Amino acid sequence: MGECGRGLVSKENMGMSASQSIEAGHDDSTSGKSSGVEGALHELANQTIGVAQRARFLFGFLLCGILWYAPFAAAIGILLPQRFLDDGVGNPTALVAQLNSIGAFVALAANLLWGTLSDRSRSRFGRRSPFMVVGAALAGLFLWLTSVVGSPAMIILCWCGAQLFLNMLLAPFLAVLSDRVPENNRASMSAAYGLGVTVGQSVGQIVGAQLIHNLGFGILLSGVLLGVTGLLVVIIWPKEPSAQNLPAANEGLGSLIKAFTPPTKNCRDFYLALFGRLFMVTSMYMIVNYQLYILQKYIGLDATGSAAVLSITAVIIMIASLIASAVTGPLSDFIQRRKILVIGAALIIAVGFLIPAFFPTAWAMYAWAGLYGFGYGVYNACDQALNVDVLPSKAEAGKDLGILNLSNTVGQMAGPVATSLIVMAFGSYQLAFLIGAIVLAVSCVFIAIIRKAK
Repeated sequence: MGECGRGLVSKENMGMSASQSIEAGHDDSTSGKSSGVEGALHELANQTIGVAQRARFLFGFLLCGILWYAPFAAAIGILLPQRFLDDGVGNPTALVAQLNSIGAFVALAANLLWGTLSDRSRSRFGRRSPFMVVGAALAGLFLWLTSVVGSPAMIILCWCGAQLFLNMLLAPFLAVLSDRVPENNRASMSAAYGLGVTVGQSVGQIVGAQLIHNLGFGILLSGVLLGVTGLLVVIIWPKEPSAQNLPAANEGLGSLIKAFTPPTKNCRDFYLALFGRLFMVTSMYMIVNYQLYILQKYIGLDATGSAAVLSITAVIIMIASLIASAVTGPLSDFIQRRKILVIGAALIIAVGFLIPAFFPTAWAMYAWAGLYGFGYGVYNACDQALNVDVLPSKAEAGKDLGILNLSNTVGQMAGPVATSLIVMAFGSYQLAFLIGAIVLAVSCVFIAIIRKAK
């Protein structure tokens, strides 16, 4: 592992070092290379990490969730939709859906691209760290540009750039959970990341609501925070081992095509997790990205009243998620159970959807926020750990997690599009809540029949 990786493990549990395992597994054949990488990563991920290293990983996962999600939540949830209203766009609901759907297509391809390229990287700085630093910086730049350009088409183009490079940060970042975190710590790390995302969502919503009349500064601040995310996380985490000793990635067009091919062996549970997550995320984003319009057009508040309610719901979501994540992550690691917790999270969120469906008031949205926040906290505490548990190959964790994260991207795209179509066809946000609850129930079926995870 070399000097840079020694801080990851305690001396009592090192045994054969990861670098020795890498070199021992080195083989000129394709199978030899695959087994060499697989064995080395398995050795690294299953060694014990010390208390200080665990704390650094936890804080890094938490901070990344906050710093990437807060800017995006503020931008897509409040600042850009309000800009469309201020600019007098004819159909702002449809434009938000357009922004989400086109950007999501870019993110869908980018997640797989950057995950696969980081799997094949052999940098002396590690497989993941360089992508994270560069990706965050470029994502922040393009996010800021959405406030500079004038036309809706250019805003969409810059948003696509932000999505492209955001996934250059996230795909390698999430692969670290498989690469460097022992199995009995994964739910805690997943909980820290999920907690960060939840806090980021709430902070982004609160700050976005406060800056609703100062959109330019709000998006500039969002871009700066996002831009430094990768560098800060890489500094906080224990230094990533060099990847130079890993067996070289196979070259040639055939090998490159194979590297981007979804798994075909030992992958039943992998695809069940993918579709379970797809339906879960779709349902959540049917509502989350339309809170401003729900408050204004379904409940009947003006911009100022909506901003006040958004600030309160953000705090409720954050507190509920903090409690749920803090309890669920360690609990999942202790009992070594993932599925029942994810299913419970979906059912809690579904109940939350039904309240504003039948009671279109600000107080109903507060109730939704409490149940959604708690369920979302439980879900985020176990979701990434469940995904890692069902991976077919550790050597291709970046690519396979990238594919799993496509469900996240597609869900973020499909949810707003579904709501937009429902509102345009039926003029009803109530129906969006009801359909969202049904979609959550469908997600439970896919999660329940996974075999590999308990």
